[in-house]
Amino acid sequence: MSKMKKLRKKNKVNKAFFDKAHQQNFLSQRGRYPESEKNLLITLLNSALFFIFIFFLPTQLGKHFFPPFSYLNGIRIDYLSPTVYLTDIVVFLLFIFNFKLIIEFFKNKKVLFALGILMVNIFFATNQLLAVYRFIKIIEFLIVFYLGSQLLKIIREKVLLFILFFAGALQLGLAVFQMNFKHSLQGIFYLFGERLMNLSTPGIAKASINGVEFLRPYGTFSHPNSLAGFFLLLYFFVLTYKKFNEHFIFKYLCLFIFSSLIFISFSKTAILTFLILNTLYFILHTKIKCLPCKLARIFIPLILSLVFLMAITDPLTLDKRIELVKNTFWIIINRPIFGTGLNNYLLIQNTYPSKYFLFFNQPVHNIFLLFLAELGILLGGVLILLMYKQIYKFFIKNYFLVLVVLITGFFDHYWLTLEQNFLLMAFIYGSLSSAFFISKLSLRSSSSSG
Repeated sequence: MSKMKKLRKKNKVNKAFFDKAHQQNFLSQRGRYPESEKNLLITLLNSALFFIFIFFLPTQLGKHFFPPFSYLNGIRIDYLSPTVYLTDIVVFLLFIFNFKLIIEFFKNKKVLFALGILMVNIFFATNQLLAVYRFIKIIEFLIVFYLGSQLLKIIREKVLLFILFFAGALQLGLAVFQMNFKHSLQGIFYLFGERLMNLSTPGIAKASINGVEFLRPYGTFSHPNSLAGFFLLLYFFVLTYKKFNEHFIFKYLCLFIFSSLIFISFSKTAILTFLILNTLYFILHTKIKCLPCKLARIFIPLILSLVFLMAITDPLTLDKRIELVKNTFWIIINRPIFGTGLNNYLLIQNTYPSKYFLFFNQPVHNIFLLFLAELGILLGGVLILLMYKQIYKFFIKNYFLVLVVLITGFFDHYWLTLEQNFLLMAFIYGSLSSAFFISKLSLRSSSSSG
């Protein structure tokens, strides 16, 4: 017993990372297996890297490169710029530490077949370098997806909530400053991806209420809509994941911060999606016997949101989006088999005339049309049929999280084009999915695999 007490005292740091079952398993086997300390070290490294990944995921800390293909009409386009983000480096380190396990995941026949389809698409792409860069990002998406499935096995839910709370609080503080003072804060936030901006910046997102104009807050995102979608998905992740119910205070602090960010973004799509799905959740999943109390939880957010929905944003946004949709239909019709190629949509769209020059240098605001335009009807259709059963199973269990992406993705493109939203989707869907996996291997045993 004394020996066991010493071991527990020496390794009490485990309590910050592991569940009780894992602690007991580690302590019971440490004396018999010489690799136990290595197991602990690998698990600690995985945990620390996960913390860094989640905390910095809302940021844009990275290095942009602008080769010739990243310019359209002499203008640098961020969507075409190969970028190395801090989160990319963290994912690469996680890949190194869990190399054999991730390789096992990539041996799945469906994963290999899907990657084969994408490689065919690369071959027929307008610019193959752009397509290869996007292919690498899809590989990263799959790695995060797999690693996400292991996260909740090695990190306590309370710790995860704390990281999400702190990351959200930082974004909320920055967003409130930007909205109140009508310009960016800069300083250290420039390194995290905050853009230099004020009300007079060309193409900046603005809103007005009763004639008073103000800056829509960006946080460290590239657009307020991206910020809103990011925290909308996080909101429903925290709301619907049952194990978070054990940590009531942290859970509702996170929900308050995330919902605040959704509202002050003035993203009408995100706010309406929030209202629809929140109402549906409280009708289906709350057991409040007091009918007035239940109605209050539904109608108070509705009344509050009217203030933000009444704000006037870009009056031409609908016309601009319709123009992009029309051009995308023509792109799909003209390239029905192989599409434009991964990440090549803007190159082809640039050949079409536009009344809105600056707005035109971004993808169509619909992830479904963008998907078909880049992959083509044939290759895109085969890819959907390949993953249909897994997607359906995941939807049945986590339909709120799927509906967030489906609804907002019908009116915007950030789920496919922006690093933060793209990897968040991989992380959350991976955390809640088991339908895609080929083995029961986990990061806890990663040290034994190299």
